[in-house]
Amino acid sequence: MKKKTKKKNQQKKQIIENRGSSLSINSSWEKLKSNPINKLLLKFFTLMIVFYIFWATPFIQENIILPISCLYAYLAGSFLNIFGYSVNILNDTVGNSNFSISIKNGCDGVEGLAIFLCAILIYPATISQKAKGVLIGFSFLILLNLIRVISLFLTGVHLPGIFDLMHESIWQIAFILLTLFALLKWVGWVSGEK
Repeated sequence: MKKKTKKKNQQKKQIIENRGSSLSINSSWEKLKSNPINKLLLKFFTLMIVFYIFWATPFIQENIILPISCLYAYLAGSFLNIFGYSVNILNDTVGNSNFSISIKNGCDGVEGLAIFLCAILIYPATISQKAKGVLIGFSFLILLNLIRVISLFLTGVHLPGIFDLMHESIWQIAFILLTLFALLKWVGWVSGEK
């Protein structure tokens, strides 16, 4: 009889401890969610996860991402042809007999645009302020990415030894920093209007 009572007491104690740790986790979660910065970050990461879920689908890749890459190739190729580089444009590829580049995921600027858009969507601002931010920010980032594509082609033609450095390091960092700079400028503008 004593063994059964002792065992029941141990089970009750375990249940109480489990409830206590569950309450502790819940209160920690509530405390974490109550911080305004954490709320913004949670919304931002949720939107980014949703973006990547859609972005990874073959439908989006074929019907949105590929046409964007092809448009960048067309615009970059047209610019380069104006300046005498005699490039051919085929889908997402720009090239001539000296060098060619293909605009693939990561070089299309879409992820930078998504980061910018998600940050604007979660930030407390009016719809008008958000619309202006998206319009101006997207224009800036699209132009920046076009400059990146053109400069990478020119680097490949004239300085092929540093192409990988420019492509994988310098432009990657510069694009992220300039995306953050554009966001901070928008936040500063929104804060100035209040």
